[in-house]
Amino acid sequence: MTSLANRRSAILLFSLPDCLHSHRTRLVIKEKEISAELHEIDLNNISEEIKDISPYDDFPTLVDRELVLQNSRVIIEYLDERFPHPPLLPVDPVARARFRLALDRIEHQWYPEFDKSYKNGTIADDFVVKLKSYFLEIIPLISDNFFMSEDFGLVDCSLAPLLWRVKCLGIELDKNKDIIDKYSERIFSRDSFQASLSETERDI
Repeated sequence: MTSLANRRSAILLFSLPDCLHSHRTRLVIKEKEISAELHEIDLNNISEEIKDISPYDDFPTLVDRELVLQNSRVIIEYLDERFPHPPLLPVDPVARARFRLALDRIEHQWYPEFDKSYKNGTIADDFVVKLKSYFLEIIPLISDNFFMSEDFGLVDCSLAPLLWRVKCLGIELDKNKDIIDKYSERIFSRDSFQASLSETERDI
């Protein structure tokens, strides 16, 4: 890899190949068609140059000129403001607040619970029960098109990595299965979603 110091004019994203936070960040980049260099990180083989950028091995990490960001929520909202088209958060402040509440729950409840429950290609049964209950809750919000909207947004970008893993692991979300399957397919069929997948995620 050419010295990163010489490439600070480009947006750089350092992400893990099988990480919910990394996946949603890549999806936002692809959805907005941002010209960015994507670098996959092997935690067992991190160069000193990357360690200088992310000394605590906190990924994803985004570099935009002199700005370095290392929290996926901060990164995706920054990208949505930095590249406003297409917008991935609503303009209306009430709807925007509801989106942020949903994002907060996904990243602080569902992502950690998935990571804790996922072992050796299987998911703990108690997590599956909780996940089914969650999707039952949001059925009215995803029935028509995307989450609370006709347009694809940051909540969809954040649910997508979770839904992909649910599909690949063969988990059946039985109640309202048809609605969830159609919602998932609307996401998975997007060019941006397919482009966001790492080889590891394709092979889950």
